[in-house]
Amino acid sequence: MANWMSSRRLKVRLAAVLTLAIVAAVVAWRSAPTRSGALGCTPGRQEERDASGKVVRIRHTECLR
Repeated sequence: MANWMSSRRLKVRLAAVLTLAIVAAVVAWRSAPTRSGALGCTPGRQEERDASGKVVRIRHTECLR
């Protein structure tokens, strides 16, 4: 009986440590510092036109937080 209890305690401890590690990893990933290029990012659509005024290229920009 004692062996079963210590095995169960070990599993509970391991699950708790693993849960804390996963939560810490997600928090660190979500709060990572942004790149300097992303600081001046403005979301939206930009149209590039040629000399005659015809739309040549459309660029969509999405900014992550």
